[in-house]
Amino acid sequence: MSKFKNILLVEDDAITKLVCERIIKIYDFSENIVFKENGKEAIDYIQELLTAQQPLPEIIFLDINMPVMNGWEFLKEYEKLLTQCSHTPQIFILSSTANPEDFVSANSFKTVNSVLAKPLTKEHLDNIGGRSEINNK
Repeated sequence: MSKFKNILLVEDDAITKLVCERIIKIYDFSENIVFKENGKEAIDYIQELLTAQQPLPEIIFLDINMPVMNGWEFLKEYEKLLTQCSHTPQIFILSSTANPEDFVSANSFKTVNSVLAKPLTKEHLDNIGGRSEINNK
């Protein structure tokens, strides 16, 4: 049985999306994965869910460097929507960065659980799944 029902992956790179999808499916981490190409599409999707009073994804994997609206801009807009949320998804930034400023920036957002180095791995999923079990107790 999958650990999670819905995951949102916000990523513009086709290869990264494919790797994430395979890892999530191989390890039965989530029943459903929704893909959005940039932060604007993701914000629009979340707003649609809130308007329709549908549940939000339990996990959001977020890239930082994307066209239209990058990950940082997404987080700023997303935090404005929190007043409408009864359940706040866990957000994990997927990054290939080694820039320490990105880690500082990530920690400045209360909605970000952690920064994960690309590519997504089984170990990442195990850590997230274990964190979820702790949070659900």
